[in-house]
Amino acid sequence: MNKNFAVIGVGNMAKAIISGIVSADMGIGRFYLYDKFPTACQNYADKKEFSLEDNIVSAVEKSDYILISVKPQNYAEVLEEIKSAQGYDKKLYISIGAGITSESVSFALDGAKVIRVLPNLPMTIGNGVSVICRNDSVEPCEFDFVNSVFSSSGSTLIIDEKDMNATIGVTSSSPAYVFKFIDAICKKLDADGILYKFTTKSQNLDIENSVVIDLIGDKKDDYTEVEVKYNYVEVATLKVREFSLDKMDCDFEIDFADVELDGSLMLDMNSKDMKYKAVF
Repeated sequence: MNKNFAVIGVGNMAKAIISGIVSADMGIGRFYLYDKFPTACQNYADKKEFSLEDNIVSAVEKSDYILISVKPQNYAEVLEEIKSAQGYDKKLYISIGAGITSESVSFALDGAKVIRVLPNLPMTIGNGVSVICRNDSVEPCEFDFVNSVFSSSGSTLIIDEKDMNATIGVTSSSPAYVFKFIDAICKKLDADGILYKFTTKSQNLDIENSVVIDLIGDKKDDYTEVEVKYNYVEVATLKVREFSLDKMDCDFEIDFADVELDGSLMLDMNSKDMKYKAVF
C-alpha cells in the first residue's frame, strides 16, 4: 500500500527531496505540502499527486511520513502545532534541522518515531551526501524507505547520532567556504583584467569526494583529496588536512580558464569576521 508524505516547510532542500522521490518513482500515494508562505508551494498546485494544505494539522493527519523542513528556531512552534493533529504520535517524522536531535523531537511528540537526516546543498543537482540516523522505535523497513528517499538524490551515510553534529563541517559548512574562497580568487583575477568563466550557483557546482567516510572512518593518509567541479569539469583540487566545524586547513591546486594557482589555505570560522589566510 502506498504511503502518504507530508512536507512542512517547502524550501530549496525540501524541493530537492521531493524531486528525488518523484524521479525515483518510489510509490508515494500523495504529497501534502504546507508552508507558511503559500507561494512556496505554487509550482505543485497543478500536479495531481500533490495537495496544498492550509495548516500543519491537516497535512500531518493525512500522511504516514512527515518531513519537517523548517529552520531550527521554528521547531518548537511547529512541533506544538503538530500535537494538535489526531494520531500525531503514531506517525514517522523525518527531521533535517541542524542541531535538532531525534530525541528532542520524539520527546516533544510523545515518543513518536524520528529519523534525523543532515542533507547538503548538492542534493539539488542529485549529488548530495546525506548522513542519517534514527531513534530506537523506527522499524528497519521504515528506515530503509527513508534512506532510499535520500539516496534518490545522491548518497547516504548511516552513522550514530553522537557523530551527527561533527559532519556539518564536513558535508555543509566547509565546502561552502571552499566555494567562497574560489569565487574570491575569481573576482580578484577579473579585477586584474584576467577573464574567466566561473559560477558558485549550487546547480552548477558539486563536490565529489570520500571526505565523510575518510574523516569518520579509518583515515589512511594525512589528508583527504576533494575535487571541485564546474559543469562536471574539474577546476580545483584540495588536499584537506583538517575539516571541522570551525577550521579548515588545506593545500589547493586551481586550474581553470587558463589560470593555474597553487597554495595553501587556512580558514578560522571562530572569528566574528571570518577571514581567509592564503599563501600562493
